[in-house]
Amino acid sequence: MTDMLLAEHTELLQGLLDTAQGHGAYLIARIQHVESRSLNVTNGKTEGMISTLTQGLGLHLFDRAGHTAFALTDRLQPEAAQRALQSALAGLRASAAAALVANPAIFEVDPAQATVVPPTPYALDDLALTTVEADCQAINAEVRSYGTDLKVSTSFQTDRETWRIVRSDGTDVQYVLPHGYVHNTITMHAGDAHTVSSSLGRTGYEVLREERTLCLQRAHKAAELAQGLASAPRYQAGSYPIIMDYAMAKGLAHEAFGHAAETDGLRTSILGRAGRLRRGEQFAAPIVSIIDEPQLGDHAYQPYSPNGVMRGRATILDHGVLHEGLADVFSAAMACVPIIDAARAQSYGSVPVPRMTNIRIELPDAYPLTGHFEEQTPELVRQALINAGLLRAGQPVIYLTGYKGGQVNPATGDFVFNCTALYELRVEGIRLFQPSIFSGQALAALEAIRAGFGPLQLDAIGFCGKAGQSVPSSGGSHYFLYLDAHPAVQIGGR
Repeated sequence: MTDMLLAEHTELLQGLLDTAQGHGAYLIARIQHVESRSLNVTNGKTEGMISTLTQGLGLHLFDRAGHTAFALTDRLQPEAAQRALQSALAGLRASAAAALVANPAIFEVDPAQATVVPPTPYALDDLALTTVEADCQAINAEVRSYGTDLKVSTSFQTDRETWRIVRSDGTDVQYVLPHGYVHNTITMHAGDAHTVSSSLGRTGYEVLREERTLCLQRAHKAAELAQGLASAPRYQAGSYPIIMDYAMAKGLAHEAFGHAAETDGLRTSILGRAGRLRRGEQFAAPIVSIIDEPQLGDHAYQPYSPNGVMRGRATILDHGVLHEGLADVFSAAMACVPIIDAARAQSYGSVPVPRMTNIRIELPDAYPLTGHFEEQTPELVRQALINAGLLRAGQPVIYLTGYKGGQVNPATGDFVFNCTALYELRVEGIRLFQPSIFSGQALAALEAIRAGFGPLQLDAIGFCGKAGQSVPSSGGSHYFLYLDAHPAVQIGGR
C-alpha cells in the first residue's frame, strides 16, 4: 500500500476544512511540493547547477451559490494558512455581495480518495550533482564531436512535483508528477547561424543513463542537419503536398486545434458557437482523430486535476467529427460536454484552467515503417511515399521536419508555424532547403491529411503557456503525416 503523500500536513488541512465549514463555505485546498535539479553545459563549460525546493498552499473557496475566492501562502504553518483562509473568506463575501458570476458545478462532483505514485527508475537523490554534471559534460563533448566548430549547449532538468488536494466533500487526492529531460542546442556558424535542437523527456535521470544512446542519436541527426543547412538555399513559396514528422504534427494538433477545444474559451473559438462546442460537425478528413490523454511516464503526465478529479481521455475529433472538448469542472456544462477534468495548474498559486496533456493525431490505417523514428532518413521517407503511390515524377512533396513553435488565432484557425528544415522530395532525388514558414488555415490542413506512416510516436515535448501559467506538454502522431496540396495551406517565407 502506498504511503500517504505530504502526510505531515494532514492536521493543517483538516483545520482549514473545519474553519471553512464553520463559515458555511466549501473548500478546495491544494498543497504543492516541488524539488528540482537543473544544470547547463555550454561548449564544455558548466554554466550553472541549481537545486531548488518550493512549496505552498492554494485555497479555493465557494459558497453554495457558486461564488468563489482564492488565496495562497508559501508558509505551510497553521497560523499562516488560517490567515490566508480568512482572506479568502473576505473575498468570498465580497464576491457574493457584488453578485459576480457564480458557478456551483463543484457541488456536483463525486468525492475521491486516491494516491498515485508512478514508477520511476531513480529517486531524485540517487545521483550526486557532480555525477549528473559529469554525465552532461560527456554528452556535450560527444555532440561537439559530431562536426567542426559546432557550438553546443546541453541542458538537463529533473524534478518531483507532489500534490495533495483535499475538498470539503471528503476528497483527498495525492499524486506525484516526475519530470526529466535533456535538451541539446546545436549551432553551426557559416555566415548565418544555423541552430537545430534535440530533446528527450522521460521521468528523470534515465535520459542521461539508460536512454543515453537515444539522446545521442537525436543529437547526431540535429548536428548533421545544422551543418547541412549552412549551404542550403531557400524554397519557393506556394501550396504543395506535404509530409511532416510527428513533432510538426504535434504542433498542428496542439496549437491549431487543441487550444480551440479548451472549453473555457469557446466563445471566441472556431470550434464554439455561443459558448457551446460544435459537437457532431465535420472538421477534418474522415480518417483523422485527435485524442488527448495522460500517458504514464510522459513529460506531461497528469493523473488527476488540481480539483481532485481523475483526468479522462478526450476524443476531440472522432474520424473527423468534433466529439469532445477539453473540459474542466466549471466549463463543461456551458459547453454541453462531459467533464474529463482537463484542468491543470502550474503551481499552488495558480487557478486551474483547461489544458492539454499528451495530444495526438491518429489515423486508422497508417503505412508500416520498419525501425525506430531516429533511423528514418529523408531517403527512407521518399521511398515510403513512392511505395504508397504518393510521390510521382514531376510532382515534388515537401518534407517538414522539426517543430520550432508558432502562433494560432483560435477564433479563425489561422496559423503560422516554423520548422527546423525543409526537404524537397522528388522521384529523381532529394534536396535540403532552409527552414520555411508553414502557414494557413487549421481546418484546411486537417482536411488535407491523407495518410500516416509508421506507428504512433508521442514524445514531442514542450511547455505550454496560458493564463500566465506554463505547464509541460507533449504529443505527436504517426512517424509522418502526408497532406495533399491545399490552396489554404502554404509553404514559404521566413
